[in-house]
Amino acid sequence: GPPEGPMDITGIHKNGCKIAWKPPKDDGGCPIEHYIVEKYDTDTGIWSLVGTSPTCDIQCKDLEPGKEYEFRVRAVNSEGESDNLKSLRPIIAKDPFTVPLPPSAPDVVDWSEAHMDLEWKEPIDDGGSPITGYIIEMKVRHSSEWTVAQQIDGNRRK
Repeated sequence: GPPEGPMDITGIHKNGCKIAWKPPKDDGGCPIEHYIVEKYDTDTGIWSLVGTSPTCDIQCKDLEPGKEYEFRVRAVNSEGESDNLKSLRPIIAKDPFTVPLPPSAPDVVDWSEAHMDLEWKEPIDDGGSPITGYIIEMKVRHSSEWTVAQQIDGNRRK
């Protein structure tokens, strides 16, 4: 029979993931020799080989960032190949964390000839990970060169 599900897809990142499953309830009377794992590119509609594995898991290492994939696995013994166990839903090959969106434009809340106090709102989307700091840059009017004025650790907005 086919491998037992549900298929477990973990550690998803932009180039790969780990796929795991359980052995078939019925091996057809012959020991399982290996498993064949394939990926389905939903853009092209083509199934292609991820690899073979003697165990009930495999590292998939050749995904294209941003593409959507489904997977299937079948057991192989001396009598042939089982039916497929398919993934329950597609995955998108992407890192779990991305760069945050920019914060709001800064407002000048106090100033003098020698200093300027700024405040801003934190980004609408932190990219899936807490903001760890901000880099404040400045440039002289009519110049195209930006320089770092200050770096702020943490999620202070002042």
